[in-house]
Amino acid sequence: MTRKLISDPEPLQPEYIPSDFVNRENTKTALSNLIGPDSSRNIHLQGPEGTGKTHLTLHQLNQLDQVNTCYVDCKNSDTQYKALRQILQSLTEEPVNTGYHTSDLQRKIEERTGAIHTVIALDEIEFLLENDGDSLLYFLSRMKNQSKVNVITISNQGLNLQKQVEERTFSSLQPYPIQLEPYTGEELYDIILDRARKSLKPQTVQKSGLTYIASKTTNPRLGIQWLKAAAETADKIITENHVQQIEEKALNEYIDLLLEPFTEHHRLLFRTIQELAENTDTTIQTGDVYQSYQELCQSQERESLSNRRISDHLKQLELLNLIKAEYHYGGIKGKTREIRLNYAGSYNKS
Repeated sequence: MTRKLISDPEPLQPEYIPSDFVNRENTKTALSNLIGPDSSRNIHLQGPEGTGKTHLTLHQLNQLDQVNTCYVDCKNSDTQYKALRQILQSLTEEPVNTGYHTSDLQRKIEERTGAIHTVIALDEIEFLLENDGDSLLYFLSRMKNQSKVNVITISNQGLNLQKQVEERTFSSLQPYPIQLEPYTGEELYDIILDRARKSLKPQTVQKSGLTYIASKTTNPRLGIQWLKAAAETADKIITENHVQQIEEKALNEYIDLLLEPFTEHHRLLFRTIQELAENTDTTIQTGDVYQSYQELCQSQERESLSNRRISDHLKQLELLNLIKAEYHYGGIKGKTREIRLNYAGSYNKS
C-alpha cells in the first residue's frame, strides 16, 4: 500500500471532526442554543446515514465548558445496563465493573449529575431501542436532577421515536426534533474537495474523479473512504478512471468500517447474503440465509449461531442500512423476511 499522494492522513479518518460543516450552520446554531447550562431541553437528532449527526453532536459537546458530557455509541452499548455503565464511566472518568445492579448505576449517576449540568448523547438509539432502551430513556427523563440534564437521542432516517417508546416515556422526554436532510451532489463534492485539499499533496486529484464519487453517493462517509482508497492506490494522480476501478474496493472497505464494532458472525452473515444476492435478481428468503450461513460456518469449522440469534443479527444489519427486509406475518412459519442488499443505503451501484 502506498501513501505517496497523502500529506496528512487525519482528515481522511472516520473519526475526524471538521471545524466547519457544509450546509449545517442552522443545525449548529440550534444545537448551541439547546444544549448547555442555560437549557434543559432534550433533543432528537435525525437524518440519513452520513449527514453529520454524530460529528455535529461531538463538535458541540467539545465546545461546552463546565459541563459534564457523556457520549454513548448504542451499537456497542445496546442495553440499558451497558449504557448506564458507559454514562457512569464518562462521569467518573474511571472504569466501571460489571458487579453493580442496574439500580446502583442509576443511583450513582443521579449523584454525579446533581452539582453540574450534564449532557448525555445516545447515538444510533435504534440499536438500544431493540432491547430495553425505553427503560433507560424513562430513567434519564425522570431523574431527580433532570432540570440539569440534556438528553440527545440520535437516529438514522425512518425511526419514529414517539412510536418506539411508551407514551409516558415520550411525554416525559419531550424531545425537540431536529431533522437533517441528505447532502446534494454539489454539497458532497464540496465536502470531499475540502478533505482532498487538507489531506492530499497539490495537483494529485482530478476534478472529474471527485465529481464521479459525488454522483454515486449522498453519504460523505462513503465518499471520503472512497477518496482515501483512491489516494492509497493511485500512482501519481487520482483520475476518474482510477476512481471507477476501485469502486468495489472502496464500498467493501466502507462496509468493513460499519461492521467493525460487531462480531465475526455479523460479517459471516453479511458475506452469506452477498453471495446469495450474486445468484438471484429477486429477494432472498431467510430460510436460504440460515442454511447458507450454517454451511459457511461449517466450511470454516466454526460453530454456527441459533436461528434466533441470527434473526437478531439480521435486524442489526438492517439498522446499519446494509440490507432491507420486507416482513410477512402469519402462515405456518409465522413472521418471515424477504431480504435484499441495500449497499449502505446511500450508494447507487447501477
